[in-house]
Amino acid sequence: MCGRRRHRRHDESGAYRNSHRAGMVHSRCFHQPRRSRPDHKHHGAVAARPILRRRSCPIRGADGQWRPQTVRACEGALPPATRGREPQLRRGWAAEGVPAHRPRRDRHRNRAADSRVVEGTTGLRSALSELNGQSFEAVVIGGGINGAASANRLAGAGYEVLLIDAGDFGSGSSSRSSRIMHCGLNYLAAAADATTVRSKISNVALAGQMMRERRRLRSVMGRRISPHTFYIPLRAGDPVASWKYDLAFAVLNALSGWDSTLDYRRYRQNELGHIGITRYFGGGLTGLAAFTEYVFDWPERICVDLALDAAAYGATIRNYTELVAAHSVNGRWRVTLADRRGETGTAEIDAKLLLNLAGPGSDLVNAACGLSDSRTVTPNKGCHIAVRLPEEFRGAGVISRNELGHLFLCVPWKNFHILGPTETPLKGFVRDPVAGEEDVASILDRANATLPRLGLTKSDVMFAWAGLRPATHDPGNPRGSWRRTIYDHLTCNNAPMVSVSWGRLADHSFTASDMLARAQKYLGQRQRPARRSAQSGQDMPGSVEDILFRRTGAGWSADLGLSEAARAAAELQSEGTSVEKLLTSYTKMLAEHFRYQH
Repeated sequence: MCGRRRHRRHDESGAYRNSHRAGMVHSRCFHQPRRSRPDHKHHGAVAARPILRRRSCPIRGADGQWRPQTVRACEGALPPATRGREPQLRRGWAAEGVPAHRPRRDRHRNRAADSRVVEGTTGLRSALSELNGQSFEAVVIGGGINGAASANRLAGAGYEVLLIDAGDFGSGSSSRSSRIMHCGLNYLAAAADATTVRSKISNVALAGQMMRERRRLRSVMGRRISPHTFYIPLRAGDPVASWKYDLAFAVLNALSGWDSTLDYRRYRQNELGHIGITRYFGGGLTGLAAFTEYVFDWPERICVDLALDAAAYGATIRNYTELVAAHSVNGRWRVTLADRRGETGTAEIDAKLLLNLAGPGSDLVNAACGLSDSRTVTPNKGCHIAVRLPEEFRGAGVISRNELGHLFLCVPWKNFHILGPTETPLKGFVRDPVAGEEDVASILDRANATLPRLGLTKSDVMFAWAGLRPATHDPGNPRGSWRRTIYDHLTCNNAPMVSVSWGRLADHSFTASDMLARAQKYLGQRQRPARRSAQSGQDMPGSVEDILFRRTGAGWSADLGLSEAARAAAELQSEGTSVEKLLTSYTKMLAEHFRYQH
């Protein structure tokens, strides 16, 4: 690549563009009756454990009646050819109560891809060689929440899109997050600490955007998010005075148009008697601030659904596919791809625009594209543990601060609680980070400092996991910046490439809107969905882990899906690997990456 390169960066302080109109709404967001349990009386109660089943017919609801599933989607998110049409049932793995739809394709589209649907969990996964020589308008690298949302948005707008991920869709940072939506409180804290008027205004504007996005996601995601009450302990001598919380939440309410569901209230010391968790905070408690926060029920499945919807709009999607090299020629990209599931050989494709949404691995992708001097992310290892807390904590969470002044969370999720995260800056990308002894001990220490009368020990830890957070590279901060930043890379051959750092679950719609704006800038606008016969796999799990964690959700249970692993392995053995070998591989993965011993 030539030495001359123009490099521009834009952070999230810029104005967002009507993100609610082009909201990343996949057609799987719907409401269904929740299975009731006598012991789950509070909001946020968990439905029964997912059951592996093949979905090719209507399902039986909680009332025992058979009915077709209905879809609640945002009209503005659908391409013109699919607006107003009923979705079709899709075969493949689904959990009980998990949507299994995609919108119909354009009636003029070649239906060859639709006719090749086959039975089995691996569905249709085209050979890598079939991609060789194909041309795309945009290639999205990374199938996490930001990549899948961006591919969905571009495909719905009519662009010819290829979405690839080196692993399974949603298997990276998206699946290892703390899972809360965030209401913008951190942005107000940053505004209070800012030293310039411009920075203060920017952070307040971001807080308002998060509140509006919170309202939008609440209306379109249905069961994919659930409300929970979170408590902030107030003690004498805290760096944040009680009245500041009153002011901050009043500002958030105002920024949202006084239509939020924060339900903020502050309890004084003489009002704490009826709050069951109060006794676990120990002495010195002067009050509690409480508000309603939303928790993502299943981030991985959101990623998978967005990717499958992108395929329904005409995109080509392929997991376990790695970009190994790319170079620019006459304003276009020649991209070399390799398969990571054992298929030999490579494929070369042609693309007009590259969108690097690989998260913590973004700099590796940049290097493969000849941008080796371009450092955009600082990976931070974040660890969490899962524990069972006393009955008083059912449906309730706790927010406090760690020694860095950042959030430490106790998040109600499923029928246990998630504690974390830790923050450990890394010198480079690590493909499979693990939670070590020191990480677990650090979380327990912080939890016991916040809730001293819980007395948590290592024996209380059900399992633990680690993930990477793609903080924006900042030479002055070893941990990087928590500021979403977009980089426009233009090579000397004028081949455009865009990369993103620090994208979160809660603001994935903003990222998707920005990527659509970049596509319109570099490729021009499209009036209708591209009409091409895309070799897009219907569903492509390649391991027991893929099925249990990202297709059915059974992996996020107390036994991490071991009770369902044999059934999942039985479906995958048709690929040539025995059930015993698949189960051995799965239990080994649990021991290494979740510190779980069967």
